Amino acid sequence: MILLKNRTEVLKKLHLEALQCHFTWGLSSNHVTLLQLREKLLDICPDESNPWRGHIYNMLGFLQTRLGHADDALNYFSSASEALRGPELLVNYSDLAWLHHERGDPDRSQEYLRRVEELSREYPTERDPPQRGTLLLPEVLAEKAWTLMKFGPQKLVAAELFERALEEQPERVEWRSSQAIALMSAHKHCPAGVPPEVLLKVQRAHEEDPENKYLSAEYLSQRVKRGEQMKEEAAVLMSRIVESAHSSYSGLKPAMRYYRLTDALDVAIDWAEEALEKHPDSRYVKRCAALCYKWRVLFKKDGASKRHLLEKCVALLEEVISLYPYTALVKEIDLADLYGKYDRAKAGEMYQALLQRRLEPPGTQMLYNRYYHMKAALINHDSFFKDNSIKAIESLKGRGWDSIQAEIQQSP
Repeated sequence: MILLKNRTEVLKKLHLEALQCHFTWGLSSNHVTLLQLREKLLDICPDESNPWRGHIYNMLGFLQTRLGHADDALNYFSSASEALRGPELLVNYSDLAWLHHERGDPDRSQEYLRRVEELSREYPTERDPPQRGTLLLPEVLAEKAWTLMKFGPQKLVAAELFERALEEQPERVEWRSSQAIALMSAHKHCPAGVPPEVLLKVQRAHEEDPENKYLSAEYLSQRVKRGEQMKEEAAVLMSRIVESAHSSYSGLKPAMRYYRLTDALDVAIDWAEEALEKHPDSRYVKRCAALCYKWRVLFKKDGASKRHLLEKCVALLEEVISLYPYTALVKEIDLADLYGKYDRAKAGEMYQALLQRRLEPPGTQMLYNRYYHMKAALINHDSFFKDNSIKAIESLKGRGWDSIQAEIQQSP
């Protein structure tokens, strides 16, 4: 009897592991990453027309599960069940099967496993060529792509999954737009912009989804990087963005980056102030405004008016830090940098507090990237900050990182 029970449990676990959902996609369980992503998703949520709303609830459910908030997770998964339809529910029901399994409720878990089986029979997958690998419905491919796009470094993998989904349903403009955003994000540190073949995909997505303001703002920056003058188009777009700026999907942040690229930060500040006036309670708008003021202070040296801008920036940053209490490390570092321009004692206190804080490797690396490039480069975590520190060290020493690293390893 015990052997039979154990065999049943093993088979059920294998069944769960074969599902396609957030619990089986190998997503990061790093606590800071989970918190940061949760905050980003919550900043999208004010946009009730967002085509990914149901998928956002699914991901929030998964994040809350991994953060130890099972009741909140169930509420989010239930909201996703109401927002999604047809084959889009496959990932949601699979997530719920896992949630109830982890909560120790085998009956509810089995119920959702049955729902997954029923949906799979109702929406069977077509036979793919052997090189395609696992057979997945385009709706599942798209949700997996969107999830990987949000979780960090797998932007190109996400773009490929979107491509496979679009081969089945090329009319899904939200998939094409998200693919374009993923591709631009994968190349965001390229000064010349995305490669020509990627720009064609972005242009097509923009033409098919002209109401997507986030995509439009990113596309503006790509065109500016190629030398186009987009001043009038930017003004028209910003007037639309400001109306819905309380959601991060509005495109406010990428639009601000456009003004940084065109050295028009005073114009950006005017728009930021208008957005603050229209959405005075939006933490996301305050975050974008703080970023805009920081750029203005750092990149423009204009004497008398700078102190006023500096104080405004500090006030915004302090408020933003209070509004994002679990994910404000970058803003705290920025604030310490800004205090260093007029209150060195205060800045010193903040630096010491940050250096003494117990951070996970990515946070430590980001902090060292500002002050201790060698320490940042030696942390075993691949990131923009590590690459940036290595480039700084190579520039200072005039030779390659491999040679420098070998010297470090040989030293006492």
